[in-house]
Amino acid sequence: MDHFFNKITTFLITAFMLFAGVTKAQDSTGNAYVLSIEQAVQLAKLNNDHVTIARLNSQAAVNELKEVKSHALPHIVMQASGKRLTNVTLYEHGLQDRESLPPPPSSYQAAVGVEATFNLYSGGKHEAAIKEQEARNRIADINVEQQQGSISLQVVQHYLEILRLSQLDSLYKDQINREKLRLKNINSLYKNGKVTRSDVLRAEISLSNQEFAKKENESDIEIFHNRLNILMHLPQETRVTLSDTAIVKTLPPLEIIEKSSDNDAYSVRSVKEQVNLQQSVIKGAKSNYMPTIELVTEYGYNYPNYLRYPYVDQLYAVGFVGVRMQYNISSLYQNNHKVSAERNRLEEIKTSENATRDNVNLEITSLKIKISDTQEKIALAQKNIEQSQVNYRIVSTKYFNQLALLTDLLEADNIYLQSKYKLIEAQTSLLDYYYQTLYTTGKL
Repeated sequence: MDHFFNKITTFLITAFMLFAGVTKAQDSTGNAYVLSIEQAVQLAKLNNDHVTIARLNSQAAVNELKEVKSHALPHIVMQASGKRLTNVTLYEHGLQDRESLPPPPSSYQAAVGVEATFNLYSGGKHEAAIKEQEARNRIADINVEQQQGSISLQVVQHYLEILRLSQLDSLYKDQINREKLRLKNINSLYKNGKVTRSDVLRAEISLSNQEFAKKENESDIEIFHNRLNILMHLPQETRVTLSDTAIVKTLPPLEIIEKSSDNDAYSVRSVKEQVNLQQSVIKGAKSNYMPTIELVTEYGYNYPNYLRYPYVDQLYAVGFVGVRMQYNISSLYQNNHKVSAERNRLEEIKTSENATRDNVNLEITSLKIKISDTQEKIALAQKNIEQSQVNYRIVSTKYFNQLALLTDLLEADNIYLQSKYKLIEAQTSLLDYYYQTLYTTGKL
């Protein structure tokens, strides 16, 4: 119960903090948000439909556990009946010589009473059922966390993708400005007869290609904005402004990655609970070998009185208290197959746990390698930007001094653009791998 109230308290505090942070970011129209990456994640955790479904399933599991525990209470049944009897037909000599008489002592019968049974012993069946449902509860809670982690990872990836595309859009703007200035200078050279018409056409085509690429990039930004809105369960027309524009250039705390392990991974925790669940199922199956003992009591009113003879036309009340024992002898040769089957399933789950750990460790190792590789790529990209920028200036100077071809200039410009793009891509990938590792290790 305390665990349940703690979860509710945490949920309400998070909701209040998020509401306070996001409300300040809304404009006067009420349909625009300025969100940091953390606010976007928290908003998705609260609003996303998949998380809501998992949360409802967890709440249902809590109620199911309460229902299973309630079986320890006495089982009380109230019964009532009333009927009118027909006359009794008596036969002599087979079906001949009939005689019809009212049934003694009355043609009416009625009974009302309460019966209660209380389980004294059932071979541990009830205890096993409780442990089984508790394991199901923990699996449902882990599923909520996993759904939140999965949605959070998708939100982060869409957030980073929008930032990457936005920075690429800035590159295209700078590139288009350079293309326009270069086209203007080439037109001047063409008018003075220093370059051919083909140089002008190539410069125009290059400018057109960059404008086309920028337009396509803007469409991609809009698409990812719509996807982000859906993940956060916001109306599609909502305008979301990303405030963490500098996060791509920020190196994440990689010491968390170095200390990561498979113990907290959602899949590993879930399969661990499945092992506990199956062990409880086996205990429940074994309890079928044991007898059940119940305390039974009943009290009621009956009419007419059949306890005396001859029968009396009167109402009477009677009750009893006793012990009832049952033992299913057929379980000795039927239940062993069920127990064997459940043990086989336990071995299957344990094997699955080993496979799950291997997969998680493989994913963690792969991500660590990718992170290390991406860090080197960032250093190389930064160096390439400096070199390609110097190279572009040299080739540009040579071209306008008639010492290089336009093809060389366009190639140098393209190399300069690609070097800046690769830096943005590497920085975004580093954060992506970082958050993937957090999700894989159950920390997102």
